[in-house]
Amino acid sequence: MLRNMPRLLLLCAVLAWGCKKTVPAATDAAPAATSAEVPLQAIGTADPFIRLPPEAQKALDRARKAQRAKKWDEAQKELRGVIAGAPDWTPAQWMLVRALLSGGQFAEVPAVWEPLIARDYAAYAHRLDADKAAATFRNAPEWQKLEALKTRYRDAWARGLDRGFFFVARTRAAAEPQFAAGKLDAPLALHQEVFHYDPESKRFRRLTESDGQAFAIDRAPDGKSLSFLCAGTLHRENGADSFMDPKVGSIDLTTLETVGPFPMKGRFDQVVLATNAAKQPLFTFVTGTGASVTYSLDTARTGLSPLSGGAVIPDGGETRAWPNQVAHADGKQIEGVTITDGATQFAVAGVATPVLAARPIAQATLEWSPKKTRLTYAGKLDACRALKAPVAEKNELYVYDVQKHAAQRVAAAVSFFEALWLDDDRLVYEGGVGKDGAIHLYNLPAHADQALPTRHGAGLYGVPTLACEQAETAVDEDLGETSEEGD
Repeated sequence: MLRNMPRLLLLCAVLAWGCKKTVPAATDAAPAATSAEVPLQAIGTADPFIRLPPEAQKALDRARKAQRAKKWDEAQKELRGVIAGAPDWTPAQWMLVRALLSGGQFAEVPAVWEPLIARDYAAYAHRLDADKAAATFRNAPEWQKLEALKTRYRDAWARGLDRGFFFVARTRAAAEPQFAAGKLDAPLALHQEVFHYDPESKRFRRLTESDGQAFAIDRAPDGKSLSFLCAGTLHRENGADSFMDPKVGSIDLTTLETVGPFPMKGRFDQVVLATNAAKQPLFTFVTGTGASVTYSLDTARTGLSPLSGGAVIPDGGETRAWPNQVAHADGKQIEGVTITDGATQFAVAGVATPVLAARPIAQATLEWSPKKTRLTYAGKLDACRALKAPVAEKNELYVYDVQKHAAQRVAAAVSFFEALWLDDDRLVYEGGVGKDGAIHLYNLPAHADQALPTRHGAGLYGVPTLACEQAETAVDEDLGETSEEGD
């Protein structure tokens, strides 16, 4: 989170998933079934990051061997065993669908395909549409059953996204970019996608199928859309990294329609995601010279169109992505709080005694709960010091209770502590960086902390990392001017 930066830098912001801070009221997660309809299966998964148990892994190995030998009945039997032992491990369900198609058992496909799209609609709902192995099946009567299921589950997946929160997580361990001899560009193998979590149902939903390239998100202030950035290639020159041909897109959270991602050709030091007052997604691309241009979706929603003037001013927060860091800027003052960034204390209106901290406070971490009964604050994290120290010094996250005039420590970690409030009693925050980056739900009255089961790194706007030299972008201080250069 970056707050109170020069007015124009806020003007340059853009990227995917994240209006802070209060989550809208909850609605039902799935539509009620009519008398003529079979009830839908549970939406999402309990753990999309599940590891296969040993016995299930052995069954999977036998299934793969049977598939290679084209022993479809044997493969199906083993895959059903994998699914029974790890129902949230959706690749096994997909393999079973393919084994049934290969074995010509079309009548069994709908019953196996339904739990697959119930658990992971984004990844699998359209995977059979152009699959060569399904060419004959698409002319079979069972295909229409799949089309009907696809419509019902799309509608169900779009319900309930107005509660809970979104985040970016790695589905497996990231790999360092490998540059071929003499080359300045390298593919990124981050294995990142966008997810939604509902604390009430305790279910996850994956929102993107980006081939692991989802990098950052920003949610619109009205909570109805989510912008995202995809990064597939890194450019490294003279020790500086930049995005090469990044892609941006938007998800309608009321219909689940995804527009894009659309590529922006060129090299960019920073990409910013935001939304303007007209509810248009804003995508700002910033070059190494500080030149920038802001785009939105064209009216036909077939590509990007440049904007200028007041249309490029964000309404609410924004997400800023550099190749080595993602940060969220809230774009608003904290009412009733007086502080100088880096000070060790701040004053709360109506409270006689100032709040004191043992270390300099990062002003960007100050966030009121929805009813302004509690306030978060955390220390400033020195990324360079943390990276160079043998043992990185931990930062600390606190919550100040206005009525009790007391503060409690919520967490200690190497973290910038991005956070958002679900309500006045529940706080979501990041802890850790890189592969250790995790998302926590903290219940203040119960003093209970729950970490989501992400295993390779996760963050509210992008997987958090430490960068010794955070990118700084020079911008024109004239609020009415933006560069029209695209690279």
